[in-house]
Amino acid sequence: MNETLTCYLIDDEGAAHHIMTKYIERVPYLRLLGKSTDPFDGLDKVQELKPDVLFLDVEMPYLSGVEFLRSLPLPHPAVIMVTASPEFAAETYNFDAVTHYLLKPAGFDKFLEAINRVAKRLNFVADPNAPVLTRPATRPQSDELADPRERVPYFLIKADKKLVRVAPDDIVFAEGMKDYVRLQLNDQLLITHMTMSRLEEMLPPSKFLRVHRSFIVRRQAIKEIDGNLIKTIDGQKRVQIGVTYRDAVMEELRKNLL
Repeated sequence: MNETLTCYLIDDEGAAHHIMTKYIERVPYLRLLGKSTDPFDGLDKVQELKPDVLFLDVEMPYLSGVEFLRSLPLPHPAVIMVTASPEFAAETYNFDAVTHYLLKPAGFDKFLEAINRVAKRLNFVADPNAPVLTRPATRPQSDELADPRERVPYFLIKADKKLVRVAPDDIVFAEGMKDYVRLQLNDQLLITHMTMSRLEEMLPPSKFLRVHRSFIVRRQAIKEIDGNLIKTIDGQKRVQIGVTYRDAVMEELRKNLL
């Protein structure tokens, strides 16, 4: 197994290059192969160097991060999007390679959180003899504020050859069907090509519960629980709670028990 994760940085801002380079240097198992302020040059370099991880700016002149990914031949490296505007980042969740995104100006703790997620996705285990990595002291903050998914106002979901804008609060529940997901919204039904694991990574954890291998439910959409069945507020569906999920689900729901 490789002892390092290789990475490449593409951002049109020199200040972002300086900060991100310093962050990369602080992680013992990351090795920077190169960086570019020109996305067209970066497109060639990524294909040539084949990094494990790509840090990619969303908003760049002439070629946006989304357009970059569409132009980059498969297979893609694991991608961490970097942006000052979360609404732009939402578009990139339609790409399977995108594992996380960083909101500018991102602190080192957020950077480390993103890298840890990539390492887990790539089944990468850091060299146990490498220096111990610690986070710098930061001001206490709630999990909700710490997780960037909590601040995403909407997603662009590809369905029926269109991109449909979906706010998290529009979702009643999601049902997995092999490589597709059925999204029951407040006012419509969407079917999109996506895995349940991918959807779960996108949704704000404070608002949604994975209750079954095939079901994710918005917490506020739960009307009642009868045994292992959840009845949603629209009254149109009873969602089953999986045996292996029940304890965790009930523990979460007990927080609102009177």
